Amino acid sequence: MSEPALDVVERRLLRERRARREAEEIAERTTRALYDKQQELVLLEAVVLASNESSTVDEALQSAVDAVCAHTGWPVGHAYLRERSSGDLVPGTSWHIEGAHQFDAFRSTTERTTFSGGVGLPGRVLATGRAAWITDVTTDANFLRKNLGVRGAFAFPIHADGEMNAVLEFFSPSAVAPDPALLDVMAQIGRQLGRVVERIRAQEQIAHQATHDILTGLANRLLFLDRLELALARARRHGSVAALLFLDLDRFKDINDTLGHGAGDELLRSVADRLQGALRATDSVARFGGEEFTLARFGGDEFVVLCEELASENAAVRVAERVQESLRVPFLLEGAGHVITASIGIVIASGADQNAEDLLRDADIAMYRAKERGQGNWEIFDEELRKRALERVGTERALRQALDLGELRLHYQPVVSVEDGRMRSVEALVRWQHPERGLVPPAEFIPIAEESALILQIGAWTLREACEQAFRWRARFGDEAPLPVSVNVSARQLAQRELPEIVRQTLADTGLSAADLAIELTETALIEDSSVPAASLRGLKALGVKILLDDFGTGYSSLSHLQRFPIDALKIDRSFMMHLGSGEDNRAIVRAIVAMASALGLEVVAEGVETADQAAEAQSLGCDWAQGYYFARPAPPAEIEALIAPVTAALLGSP
Repeated sequence: MSEPALDVVERRLLRERRARREAEEIAERTTRALYDKQQELVLLEAVVLASNESSTVDEALQSAVDAVCAHTGWPVGHAYLRERSSGDLVPGTSWHIEGAHQFDAFRSTTERTTFSGGVGLPGRVLATGRAAWITDVTTDANFLRKNLGVRGAFAFPIHADGEMNAVLEFFSPSAVAPDPALLDVMAQIGRQLGRVVERIRAQEQIAHQATHDILTGLANRLLFLDRLELALARARRHGSVAALLFLDLDRFKDINDTLGHGAGDELLRSVADRLQGALRATDSVARFGGEEFTLARFGGDEFVVLCEELASENAAVRVAERVQESLRVPFLLEGAGHVITASIGIVIASGADQNAEDLLRDADIAMYRAKERGQGNWEIFDEELRKRALERVGTERALRQALDLGELRLHYQPVVSVEDGRMRSVEALVRWQHPERGLVPPAEFIPIAEESALILQIGAWTLREACEQAFRWRARFGDEAPLPVSVNVSARQLAQRELPEIVRQTLADTGLSAADLAIELTETALIEDSSVPAASLRGLKALGVKILLDDFGTGYSSLSHLQRFPIDALKIDRSFMMHLGSGEDNRAIVRAIVAMASALGLEVVAEGVETADQAAEAQSLGCDWAQGYYFARPAPPAEIEALIAPVTAALLGSP
């Protein structure tokens, strides 16, 4: 074959080989693209399936975060949620994190970081509404969470109901070049999740409308009955106290007839707001001091309140009075004020052999009884409970007046030395001099005062009165004055963070030295919440006030109290002293308490000493002081002074 013919063949073969290579490359690219597209479709399908099975928005976001991390192999995923009020992105609860503790610092920082538009990776997505990719966050000036174990990052938005609702972000521990195809799939996932969010919200709205009153937003009859049945079940299991209040607005028909249904609807919405405020609620379910309330509207002008975890039956009455108090301010309707009252029926739910419908019937009966008595009244269905509640409410009301009318008195009981029987200090004890009933025993009014906020007012009055009396005694008798005077402080008072300041100001106002004042508290006051009492006691101790622990030995954590709180003296509970002669066990307990107190540098007071034998036992067991009827009963200041004067006169050499 000639030379030119050979060149032609070679060129043709070369073109054929080049064409085959190009075809193979095209086929390979096509196959790879088809595979990538298939994988992307697999990811999209996985997210769609998982999110469609979700019943809440949080579940849908969590499913999406998990699915994306599983597909990409990126170990960290998180959802930021857009806050409606500010429009900023706040950390959500949906996380996917692989590895034990590698990303702990990143997660901790993220959970404290909020983003506004344009700031950080989520902020960029918020500002643009589009997905974003960062090859290496360590070189990105706008990325806020650097040096926390992540480098590669991408994020995409979720839009629902015409606005951005969330941003999903993902992170790799190494730098990763942008993948436009992956970002395109993420954008599709974001759109699909937006549809899921819209579907879930629509379902939630339907469920809410089925269980809530459209006019007021409160729970409706259906939801309330469900909550009531659950409350009865809890009461049966735990023996807790629950109550049902049935409210009917007085003269509501007059408002509707004279001002129209629009004004009537406005009134009902305002009443609902007032009732929620009275229950310390921001929702139809709220907590106040351990109590739980469910407020519902049954239709028309009828409202019901379920009260759970009540301290006593009387607490239900206080809820009713709180509700009625909230309605006393006139409602502004059509430019004029209108006073609206409510008649309230109360039934106590014990849980035994009771169902929701029966309780509602009984509460409704009680409500009509209340309405028969006049507007703005409450009535308890059970007559015996009603009688007891009325007595307690009457006592509480009279006790409030007693503070204003000056009917409270302080009596003082001497605390004596077991060595010589001489009076060393006194305990101030509040008494109520009722104009009709005479001297009311403390057991009849102190528990009622402690159950309400009255104990704070009585406690403040007692503190000031005792300090004023102690100052007078110090001025008159000098070192022979029976000081310090100890004042009892309740758990409610001890829970006041401002208690040390109250005591400091009282001492300043009365001129009494802090060394002449002691504070007595029970172990029960320390059990509820030790953080605030500990701070209060440290503040009192810093003033120089003495701290006494009353009724010692009856609490379940007595020893731990001595370690945690700045106690100066223990008062052994009277129950031990009463039974000293009945066996060796009580004597051994008292001896152990005295030995422990001595080791800790604490003084010991024996309470409830009523016989000579008990006084001798207190001395033989090593108590420092004693208090009880054997030495002296609580008495007014003049009688206490009669016990001081002879001793003082003898010391001064008077005839």
